[in-house]
Amino acid sequence: MSQDKSHQSDTGLDVLISGGSMGGLFTGIALARSGHRPTVYEQSAGALESRGGGIVAQQNIRRFLSEHDIVDPADITTRSRERRFLTENGDIERAVSETMVFTSWDALYRQLRDAFPDEQYRTDTEVVAVEPEAATVTTDDGTDRTGDVVVAAEGGQSTTRAQLHSDVKPEFASYVAWRGVVDEADLPTVCAEAFDGTFTFYQGADQLILAYFIPGPDGETERGSRRLNWVWYDTLNGRDRDAIFTDTSGTEQRFSVPPGELRDPVRHRQRERAGTLPPVFETLVSETPDLFVQAIYDLTVPTMIAGRVCLLGDGAFVARPHTAAGTAKAAGDSTALADALSSHGSVEDALAEWDQTRTEYGTTLVARGKQMGDVRLNLN
Repeated sequence: MSQDKSHQSDTGLDVLISGGSMGGLFTGIALARSGHRPTVYEQSAGALESRGGGIVAQQNIRRFLSEHDIVDPADITTRSRERRFLTENGDIERAVSETMVFTSWDALYRQLRDAFPDEQYRTDTEVVAVEPEAATVTTDDGTDRTGDVVVAAEGGQSTTRAQLHSDVKPEFASYVAWRGVVDEADLPTVCAEAFDGTFTFYQGADQLILAYFIPGPDGETERGSRRLNWVWYDTLNGRDRDAIFTDTSGTEQRFSVPPGELRDPVRHRQRERAGTLPPVFETLVSETPDLFVQAIYDLTVPTMIAGRVCLLGDGAFVARPHTAAGTAKAAGDSTALADALSSHGSVEDALAEWDQTRTEYGTTLVARGKQMGDVRLNLN
C-alpha cells in the first residue's frame, strides 16, 4: 500500500473531500476561499452525467453563487409569481401571490464545477475507507492519503457514513416520487402557458403533484428554452415496490431508477394512473419522454463528525423533498464548516461547534419533512 502524505502548513488546512457532486463542490469552493487547500475525490471517471431535475434556489444558494463570484444567480434561475392549486377537473381552486426561485441540477452543477480548479478535482478515484483520528482516506487504488480534515460529501448512499454509523439505516416513508423534465419547446402551447409563471399543485387521494419551470441544461432562461419540471408523490397502493425498483437490466435498485431505466410495464402503469390527475398534469406526464422514480425516505445520524472526519449534506441527513432544502442544506453545511475552521484555534474545537449546530439543524429539518409529507399525503 502506498502512502501520499499531504503537506501541512500554518496558513491553511489540507482537506480531503470524498464526493465531487454539489456538496463536495460547495465545500471545496468555500474552503478554498477561506485559505485552505481542498482536494476532491470523485469516483466517476469524467464529468458527472446530467441528473436534470429542478431545485428550489433558496436564498443561501443564491448568496453562495454571488459571494464566491461564480455566477449572477439571475442568469441561471427562473421565478414563479404565484402558488396555484388545481381541482381534479383542472379549475383553479385557489391561488396565492408568492415568489419562488428555481434552478436546475445540471445548470447549477456546471457553474460550481467550472469554479473549482481541475488540478484539485481527482476523477475516477473512490474513497473506500477512512481513518477518523488520523484524517486519512484509502482510495480504491490502494493509496492512503492524509490531510488535516476529511469531508464525506457522498450523498444519501454514503459509504463513509455506513462505516462510521453502521447502525444507521434509511427509513422508507411508504411512498415514492415519480419525476420528469420536459423541454418547453416540446410541450403543447396550452400546457406550457398553464404553468408559466406559477408553482402549480394538485392534491388528490394519497397523491400530490407539482410543477414549475426550470432553466435549460446550460442555464437558459428565455421563454421557449426552459424546461418544465414535475414531481409526483404517490403511495404504492398495494403495488410491488421491488417490481417498480427493478430496472431494465433486471437489477433491483434500493433508492431510485434513473431516466431511461424504468421497465416498460412500470412506465405504462404510471402513465395510466396519470388519468387521475387534472388534465394539464395528465398531458404533462404523457409528454415526458423519460419518467424516473425515487424512494422517499428519512435518515438521521447522531453526530456528523468522528475524529477529523465530517459527514456533510445528504451523507448525514436526508430530509423529504417537501422541505425543498436538500441542496440548500449542503451549501449551509459547507459555509458553516468554512466559517468554523476560520474562527477557532483548533480543528477539534471548530468541528465540535459545527457538529452541534448543523446536527441540530439537520434533525429539525428531517422532522419537518416527515410532518409535511404525512400531512400532504394523508399518512399517519
